[in-house]
Amino acid sequence: MIDGIMPVPRPPPQSSSYPLYSTILHHRSSKSLSGAIPLAGVHDALSAKIFAHHGAPALFLSGFGVSASLLGIPDAGMTNLVEMEMMTRHVHSAVRSSGAPPPLIVDGDTGYGGASNMLRTISTLSRAGAAAISIEDQMFPKKCTIAAGSKIQIVAREEACERVRGAIGARDLHYEQHQQQEQIITNEPCGKGTWIVARTDCRMAYGFDEVIERCLRFEELGAEVIYAENLQSVDEYQQLRDRLDSRTVTMIAQVQESINLNNNDDDDDGTNDVGKKKPLLTLQEIAELGYDLALFGVTPLQCVVGALDATAKQFLGRNKDDDDDTSTTGIITEPISMAAFSDVKRVVGFAELERFESDFPCT
Repeated sequence: MIDGIMPVPRPPPQSSSYPLYSTILHHRSSKSLSGAIPLAGVHDALSAKIFAHHGAPALFLSGFGVSASLLGIPDAGMTNLVEMEMMTRHVHSAVRSSGAPPPLIVDGDTGYGGASNMLRTISTLSRAGAAAISIEDQMFPKKCTIAAGSKIQIVAREEACERVRGAIGARDLHYEQHQQQEQIITNEPCGKGTWIVARTDCRMAYGFDEVIERCLRFEELGAEVIYAENLQSVDEYQQLRDRLDSRTVTMIAQVQESINLNNNDDDDDGTNDVGKKKPLLTLQEIAELGYDLALFGVTPLQCVVGALDATAKQFLGRNKDDDDDTSTTGIITEPISMAAFSDVKRVVGFAELERFESDFPCT
C-alpha cells in the first residue's frame, strides 16, 4: 500500500523505518500541526535521552557531534564506523525507555569507503538501531560542510549516484537476509528496513544547478529522503523543492551561529566564507517551503560546549582565554548560555587541523 501523500509503501510496524514513516505521514496528514518536524542533532546517549524525554519526534545522530563529544576532534573524516555503531547502539538503547521512542537518523558520512564498506556501513548501522542513514557525496576525508565552506571537495556526479545506489542495494540486501531469518523464526514478514537519506554537499564546489541534477538523480534512484546541504538562499531551497516530486521527503539543515538570532558577523572566525548573511528559517518557514524535516545538527552540542565552558571558568575561578585568575568558591552563580559555532570549532581544534593540512598537504 502507498499512501497518496508518501513516496514509498507503508512498512509494517516491526520495521525499523516504521516510526519515521509514521511521524512524517502523521505530520503531513494533520491540519492542526504547523511547522516542519524539528530534528535535533544529538551526540551521545544522554543528549538523546533528554530530547526523547521532552517529546522529540525524531533525532539525528550527528557525525560532527560524535567527533567532538567522543574524541574531542574536528569533524574531518577521523571518526570511523566502529565508533558510529557504538554510539548508535547507545543512543538507541537510551531512547527505548521513553514512551514513544523517537526514530533515529544516523550520519553515515560517505559510507567509509568502497562497495564493501558501504555494505558493512548500512548493515551495521541498521542492526544498531538506525531508522535512516545519510550518505553524502564528499571526497574522503570528508569535512563538516559549513566549516569547510568553498574548500569542500566533492566526487563527480556519477560516483555520487553510485554511492546512493550502493547504499540502497546494501539496505535491500540486509532487509532480504533479515526477512529470511524472521520468516524462519516467526513465519512473519519483516519490514522494509532502514531508509536512505541521499545528501549532496556540492553547492559551493559545483553550483546550484548541479545540486538540482544530483537531487533529481537521487530521487530517481529511490532514496527515501533528499537532503541538500548549505544552499545559499531561501529561493534556492524553494527551487529545489519545486523540482522534486511533491511526495518526496526532504530536509533542511541549519547552523545557528550564536545566540544572536541576527547572526552577527562578530561571531564569525574567518574560517567559513559561506552562509554568514543567511537568516535562520523557523519551523513554520521551512514547512511553507515544502520541507518535512528541519535539522539543527549542532545546536545541542553548542549548548553543551557553552555550558561546560562557562561552568569551568566559574568553578575554577579563572578565565584561561583572558588570563584572569580570581578566587573561586566552586559554586556556579552566573547564567549559562549557548556557545557560538565558531567557539565550538575552536574547542575541537579546526584551526590546528587546517594549519597541519596546509603544512602537510598529503592526499
